[in-house]
Amino acid sequence: MADSIPDRMHALVLHEYREEIADAIDSLKVEQRPVPTLKRGQVLVRIDAAPCNPSDLLLLQGKYGALKTLPAVPGWEGAGTVVASGGGPLAWWLKDKQVACGQQEDRDGTWAEYVVANAAECIPLKRKLRMEQAASLIINPLTAIGLLETARRGGHRAAVHTAGASQLGRMLVAMAAELNYPIINVVRREAQVELLNSLGAAHVLNSSDDDFVDQLQAVSARLQATAAFEAVGGEMTGKVFNVLPEGSSVYVYGALSEEACDNIDPIELIFRQKTVNGFYLGTWLQERGSLGVLRAASRAQKMLIDGRIETKVQRTVSLEEAVDGLRQYVDHMTDGKLLIMPHTG
Repeated sequence: MADSIPDRMHALVLHEYREEIADAIDSLKVEQRPVPTLKRGQVLVRIDAAPCNPSDLLLLQGKYGALKTLPAVPGWEGAGTVVASGGGPLAWWLKDKQVACGQQEDRDGTWAEYVVANAAECIPLKRKLRMEQAASLIINPLTAIGLLETARRGGHRAAVHTAGASQLGRMLVAMAAELNYPIINVVRREAQVELLNSLGAAHVLNSSDDDFVDQLQAVSARLQATAAFEAVGGEMTGKVFNVLPEGSSVYVYGALSEEACDNIDPIELIFRQKTVNGFYLGTWLQERGSLGVLRAASRAQKMLIDGRIETKVQRTVSLEEAVDGLRQYVDHMTDGKLLIMPHTG
């Protein structure tokens, strides 16, 4: 297999961080790069599909917590086949296997024909899992599992989720239902209310309603929802935090508004024993350990195979089509993922 690996590959390369997302996307160029060399414990993955996530867009803008030394290839996750090993028992065992992999280090990511991955962080794929679903196995499904686990271990009987219509939000609906765990899903439009109701969500609130805050306070009190999964930031963080019951915790895991968390009432912090915490998937994965991550990933794969959860894909593109696809994706993110398939076109 190694004999068929070329010396050079095509990749989507970022040369400059730019605050405006349209400008950031325009700075991406398809270029030839050397196929990276491997160290012991690493594998080379031939990427079949890699998604664009909100965290990828933050990277392009230079706003993500872990940046890369430019020029660099973006792409935090993807899936493909291990075609070479850098040595070590696990790396050798993964040879020729299909895997999902993540890339949080300061080196080239998954928007390329090949990517280097740490063998210990690769997730072997089940045969029945389609590559289009495997490409997004890590960030959304494992974040959903991690958020639910965190809330339940914290003794919270129910939770609020502020990005209810997102891909992750739809997964949370299904996962929480299987656990009989109440989720109050917050969306922005009436069409999204109807969407989540069709998926079986029992509690859906429209943040555009004039009485949204009053509705949220009432439902949270009734369900004893003392946890919130906050993906928006800006005013939304304060709106949710201020009306949750005493002893509540808000777990901030996203920044869709690209605004600082705002309007948090200090009285609620001081006298009602509430907290605001960050949730970072990378930290949760490290705390769980390799076996724990594999168990969580196995659960997610089974749910994907059975159709109990899914990653909706609105468009697949080659590397050459990726810039145009990303321009469209940023305006229609709730329609589904954009998948970059480097070996097509």
